[in-house]
Amino acid sequence: MYLLLSNLLAALPKGDALDEAAWSARHRGILFILWLHVLGVPFYGAYMEAGPNLYLGGGVLLGAIAIAAQLPVVSRRLQAAIATYGLVTASALLVHLSGGRIELHFHFFVMMSVIVLYQDWLPFLVGLQFIVIDHGIVGTLMPSMTYVHAEGQEHPWSWALIHGSFILAQCAALIYFWRVNEVAREEALQSEARTRMIIETALDGVVTTNASGIITDWNTQAELMFDVARTEAIGQPLTAYLSTAHSSPVADAGMVLSGLAPGAILNRRVESIGRTGSGQEFPVELATSCLAIGGTQQFTTFIQNISERKLHEEVLRRAKDAAEAASQAKSQFLANMSHEIRTPMNGVLGMTELLLATPLNERQRRYADTVHTSGTSLLHIINDILDFSKIEAGRLVLEHIPYDPRQLLAETSTIFREQAQKKGLSLTVTIAQDIPVTLYGDPHRLRQILTNFISNALKFTATGRIAISAAMDPVHSGHMRIDVSDTGIGIPLDAQDRIFDSFAQADGSTTRKYGGTGLGLAIVKQLVGMMGGHMGLTSAPGEGSTFWFTISPSTTAARSTASDPSTSSTETLRRLHR
Repeated sequence: MYLLLSNLLAALPKGDALDEAAWSARHRGILFILWLHVLGVPFYGAYMEAGPNLYLGGGVLLGAIAIAAQLPVVSRRLQAAIATYGLVTASALLVHLSGGRIELHFHFFVMMSVIVLYQDWLPFLVGLQFIVIDHGIVGTLMPSMTYVHAEGQEHPWSWALIHGSFILAQCAALIYFWRVNEVAREEALQSEARTRMIIETALDGVVTTNASGIITDWNTQAELMFDVARTEAIGQPLTAYLSTAHSSPVADAGMVLSGLAPGAILNRRVESIGRTGSGQEFPVELATSCLAIGGTQQFTTFIQNISERKLHEEVLRRAKDAAEAASQAKSQFLANMSHEIRTPMNGVLGMTELLLATPLNERQRRYADTVHTSGTSLLHIINDILDFSKIEAGRLVLEHIPYDPRQLLAETSTIFREQAQKKGLSLTVTIAQDIPVTLYGDPHRLRQILTNFISNALKFTATGRIAISAAMDPVHSGHMRIDVSDTGIGIPLDAQDRIFDSFAQADGSTTRKYGGTGLGLAIVKQLVGMMGGHMGLTSAPGEGSTFWFTISPSTTAARSTASDPSTSSTETLRRLHR
């Protein structure tokens, strides 16, 4: 029983839960209805030709009740109870003035629906009690004043019960919707409180503005960020705290918010300069969104102080500039050193070749051959470093001249054929029929790519074969694809990505056993990219490797590049005189 009673009480409305603004608005509306009855009851009484004392006295009574319901010294609950008494009194007067017409009894139903707007038990019970007294006492003792029909006058208790049942049913419905409204309002208030808490505890400044860009709300973080109190900021334009001279989107913020300009700052991040109350400026990032509430546009702007981020960006920029300067200096040093070393090295190789052309005994010739071979290897290393430096510095310019790809492949493979035979390797070249006879590009750099792939294949293959094939690429339309396959040592999967990096090989043992700088494939990768192509490999340890690349050659001569700033004047003149 106790549990049932507790659940019943929990299901009932709490009452007196309206905030002051909502209650005042509803009270004014109910008083307006009451004053209409102050004027309407005397007119109705005169129309019904009732006793003047009744309807005039009733009008005066209702007027006094309406005045009492507005007294400021009276609490709002008592004001509501007095207004309620006036409304149900008006209902009783209209019923009695009509002689008990059944239609006027519905006035009680309407008034109870009005009274429940207070969402307060005191006025609700006052109205209900009045109806009980009016129908239960007056209706049974003086039925002729309450019921115009004979049945009601002969059986007043029965009709009182009927009317009471209707009233009770209506009250149950009113209490239910009262509770629903109360719960919805409580949830709305809780949601508003949560939202407010989130806004107040946000790490960003949260500023709300109307459609004219005037600040309507200003959270705690905004107070701290701009050093401006909430009360001082509200009513000011948003641009009062943003330096519009630094950001054109923000300069138009007022127009944007008023709907006169496109949404330059809406739903996007915009950097600007904030201004504190004392005039100190600092970098900020804005994000503004629009929300339509009840046909009114409201704009919420999230403001973040990015001073620390800007400081980090400046530090990173300086570090980047320093790194780029160091890299450029390194590249320039390598280029200069390579150039300076290559000149005497060419002299050494030239004199060595002259020496080999003279009569030498076997030991002397062996020594001279060793010097020539070592010098040639060193020259290749120097050339790689020089090419790599040019590529890094952006000073490497590709040729665009006609060449025969079939002849280029044959000549390049011929250079390595004797070396392959000495190692017992077969070297084959396969050229598809769809390869054009003439292409335009840089044959020297294409030969450099092929040379690197073939020399690597020879270096890392002890037995088996090396196969070179060329065909038009079915994947990349218009590209020529060249594959270089071998049956060498292969490359582990975890090392296949890094071998194209500068100064990298599969592992340290490879460098120790086979030598090399690790620049060859890095240069090849850059050259292939400059030719608009792609490259890659498939490999497995002990099964060999297949390196492939595509280039985007032209089948027609290129237009003059004299206007191209990346092309040297010497290169331009050479092309114009071909």
